[in-house]
Amino acid sequence: MIYFDNGATTLPKPDGVFRAVRHAMGLGNPGRGGHNLSLQGARLLYSVREHFCTHFSAPSPNHVCFFYSATEALNRVMKSVLYQGGTVLISDMEHNAVRRPALSLARRGGTVCYFKGHGREEEIVSSFGAAVKEAHRAGRDVKLAVFLHTSNICRQTLPVKKLTDLCRKNEILSLVDCAQAAGHLPLHLQDLGADGLCMPSHKGLFGIAGAGVLLCSPKLKDTLEQVPTLVQGGAGSASLEEDMPLFLPERLEAGTPGLPAIASMGAGLSFIEKRGYEQISGQLSMLYKHCADRLMHIQGITLQASELRGIGPLLFTADHMDNAVLSDALSARGVCVREGLHCAPLAHDSIGTGRDGGIRVSFSVFNTTAQIDRFVCILKEELCAAGACR
Repeated sequence: MIYFDNGATTLPKPDGVFRAVRHAMGLGNPGRGGHNLSLQGARLLYSVREHFCTHFSAPSPNHVCFFYSATEALNRVMKSVLYQGGTVLISDMEHNAVRRPALSLARRGGTVCYFKGHGREEEIVSSFGAAVKEAHRAGRDVKLAVFLHTSNICRQTLPVKKLTDLCRKNEILSLVDCAQAAGHLPLHLQDLGADGLCMPSHKGLFGIAGAGVLLCSPKLKDTLEQVPTLVQGGAGSASLEEDMPLFLPERLEAGTPGLPAIASMGAGLSFIEKRGYEQISGQLSMLYKHCADRLMHIQGITLQASELRGIGPLLFTADHMDNAVLSDALSARGVCVREGLHCAPLAHDSIGTGRDGGIRVSFSVFNTTAQIDRFVCILKEELCAAGACR
């Protein structure tokens, strides 16, 4: 098996992740008891919160909130900040985890504005500024800007710091989707100038599925503590109160936390820190270049958005063969890639791959150049067998 679908979830997981999950499965419910196993669970939960705080430079562990996915984290922030309406500004490269909540808000009386999220840095910054000015001229109250750090279909990376600077100048909260960047690049909440960073457990952080994280600035924390909560339930404290606790993270963490998935993220962070970001990003860049160099010499294959230089997946299309058919043929030969729109139709429209999308090859530090060479051989064989290697 050759696994090149790390943009969906990383495989394999580090050994430490399995150990952390097994340990967490033997602990009690955090905050839901005074016995030793419950207290051990609470200590583990808090230790991972502290780990995220130091790793990503959040102000304090109370600025780290756990959810069941990054998608939930994005939804909760967007629908909390805009619960009374207003305008949300998103890029035209967004995943459906951002696009769909934004459109949902628009159907409830809000407004969605778009800015160009692909191309040169100066074009993106200019488009963002123009979108803000146009919204203001139209009398729209832009409360929140939500945009990706790195695309899930190509190596497009946004100039996050410059965009958050514009947000701050215009008194707009900024929320960054780091699903494809977390674990690949060093991200620091304060250095990026963002009000919030969202990331999932199961991708670059090497955890298992079932957890997501929001790291928030003091300004976003204060906002979320003052607006109505979207989900209510047990919080492990203030049980007599009719509403959720007034303070983060408890205010947003209704119900039993997914301790095994949260623990897996802590172990993933330890693995990343041991490897180091220089080694991780360097290896991902090397694998991308090796694969791109091999693919560009195959007749019948077109690399998409190959001019970009960020950290992200490789996207290609087959000129004379249906992408879905080719992907299925690769799967039958033991090669795992992802074909289609990758839950990002906006992004595919923006880079010109339209409604058909493409085939995505996404790497992790566990991949090798030997796997790429084998994949390329299989790809050539399948193209020729289908008469598509003209």
